[in-house]
Amino acid sequence: MQEKQYTNRNLLQSNLPLSYTLTAGINEVSAIKIGRNSLWLNGGNFSNIDNFISSIKTISRNNKIIIRGCNKSTSKKLNKNGFNEILFAKEAIIELDKNISITKKLLRRISSLLKRGNVKEIVFSDENTEIFNEFLKTTFHWGKPQLRNLFLDRFSESTRLFVYEISPNKWEGAILVSQNSKSKMQGEQFFRKKIGMNGVMDTLVYSICHILENEGYAEFSLGEVPFTISENTSFFSKANFLNLIGSKIKFAYNYKGLYNFKNKFVTRWDDIFICTNNRWLFLDLLRIAKKSNLLALALYKIFN
Repeated sequence: MQEKQYTNRNLLQSNLPLSYTLTAGINEVSAIKIGRNSLWLNGGNFSNIDNFISSIKTISRNNKIIIRGCNKSTSKKLNKNGFNEILFAKEAIIELDKNISITKKLLRRISSLLKRGNVKEIVFSDENTEIFNEFLKTTFHWGKPQLRNLFLDRFSESTRLFVYEISPNKWEGAILVSQNSKSKMQGEQFFRKKIGMNGVMDTLVYSICHILENEGYAEFSLGEVPFTISENTSFFSKANFLNLIGSKIKFAYNYKGLYNFKNKFVTRWDDIFICTNNRWLFLDLLRIAKKSNLLALALYKIFN
């Protein structure tokens, strides 16, 4: 086992927003225009959280900007620079030094699958990227409108690819993973075959946890579940208004099923916020829904 990359609880809080990656020596942000002077900062690469905050301060001088995927610590740093926050989601965190409380039935299924195949990391290369792209055509959501700009969805130098393989280059499932901080890795996209084995995604999550723990990471995030807020949130709050909107589109985006899958493994749920340096508008959410393809997905579900 490698030497632990974290030394105390404070390091665990120094995370970039979700789907931003920790990249040594690089500080860059991806911005999507959603209004005349409004930008949705949907991702980026930064060498540390302070460089991220510094870059955001520069961009926000002349623009209204919106950042999703901020945990409480990141939100506080942005608050000090004139931002406000809206509770939007929960992040599924697996603390790797704790036992995962999965059922005996699920553990038996995972053990059975690990006897029939194995979980392995795929090295990034042109050849493996081609194999991955062919695998995507067999997965559950292929041929449907895909959510965009919310997660890292490409196999690249910024992501790691773990697969469940039953024979050479025959994959039943895959998870793209990125590094969110010195101590935390994040699951970006989860792919399973349309007609595949039961329990493959569970087996991937379980095995990746052990791999990352041996590499010295403290946490493995399974990402956010939107429209999931605390029961004691004020009925008249903006957070509750967003939650109400989510309940109206759950036919298109099954966040309840997503919550149930991730809840099998998590040891902690963290609040996740949308942060903005200006007044929050419902129109901003609609524009982000359009740019993320959520509206197209909803229309697809209605007519199919």
